[in-house]
Amino acid sequence: MNFPGLDFAWTYGHHAAHALRIARTWSLPEARAAVEGKEKILVVATTALGDSLLTTPLIETLSERLGRDRVSLLVKAPYVGLYENDPRLHRVFTVRGKFRWGGLKEKLEDDPHRIALIANMTEPDLVPFLWQCGVRGFLRYRTRWSRFPRWMANAPMMRKPGTPDYATGHAIENNLAMAKTLGVEPTTRRLSLPHLRNTAGARENLILIHPGASREIKRWPVENWARVGDALANKFGCQVALTGDRNEVSLSIQIAGAMKTPTQILAGKLSLTELAQLESKALMFLSGDTGPYHLAVAVGCPTVTLFAPTDRGSSTEACGPHQANALFHRAIQTAKIGDSIRTIPMEKVLSEATMVMTAVQSRPLDTTRLSPSAESASS
Repeated sequence: MNFPGLDFAWTYGHHAAHALRIARTWSLPEARAAVEGKEKILVVATTALGDSLLTTPLIETLSERLGRDRVSLLVKAPYVGLYENDPRLHRVFTVRGKFRWGGLKEKLEDDPHRIALIANMTEPDLVPFLWQCGVRGFLRYRTRWSRFPRWMANAPMMRKPGTPDYATGHAIENNLAMAKTLGVEPTTRRLSLPHLRNTAGARENLILIHPGASREIKRWPVENWARVGDALANKFGCQVALTGDRNEVSLSIQIAGAMKTPTQILAGKLSLTELAQLESKALMFLSGDTGPYHLAVAVGCPTVTLFAPTDRGSSTEACGPHQANALFHRAIQTAKIGDSIRTIPMEKVLSEATMVMTAVQSRPLDTTRLSPSAESASS
């Protein structure tokens, strides 16, 4: 929901209120004191699915250090099913989009959260709105910017677009930096959704291919996916299934039609929770840099991921399989930022996927385990 001039009026009206100290926010020492005083913390990730999943190390850190009763999450409504049974969270709050708060104010007034750690948020409405809901301490993801920089307790960590270090660093580390600034040391650096993991241990003889992407520059050619799927099915004697949302059914049909191997089309048939459960039992998940890739990592599914970044914030530097075991998680990026994903050779993807599958078959380990060097770095 939006009206002409609403963004301007809302943003600059609240800038004026803050300058006049009508809308006062906490300094960093005040925010730290509030943490010591056992105030609740709201982690905010109201953009893409992957952005919310990249907050799970932050959520786990806060939950383990401060107690789950003090940690909640604010996400977009379509993703709530992934988090509503997460044992590390006190509550999950939702929004539906810009200026679409739908009862959130009443819920936060009944269950106050005084600190907001803003991982990702494109809506300019949300910071002042959260202040109206009782939030007083705001921290922003390191190396990103905000329309409300003076509201942020960690403003020196933020960077304006165009500066050399804007959007640098991995999202997991940048999220954890907010906790560290509050005096809370990280306990993990791995993505995880423990309540959706495959605890039985046995995996299905299934490889998942998720070919869709939000933009054409990130869509690998149909014929490439078909050739990789056929080659893996023949070499490892496994089944192949194509996943995606309901807008990607046509793409999946094209790929299945180009394959010689019989292929399941699951696009448009699975909820996000069902997809996570299937990923947790699959041998491997191949895709571009999409939310379901992060979901696969979080539930322990080996991955091969194709990156065609349009900026540093969408590169492997920011969104790759950070400190995950390289035997089971491989990322392939275009030679230059801005290059089409079509420049990634089919042979390279097949080679990486073959190495991951070989590792999966020869070493049936917990594939979410960190590599030895990463374990040392996170301890």
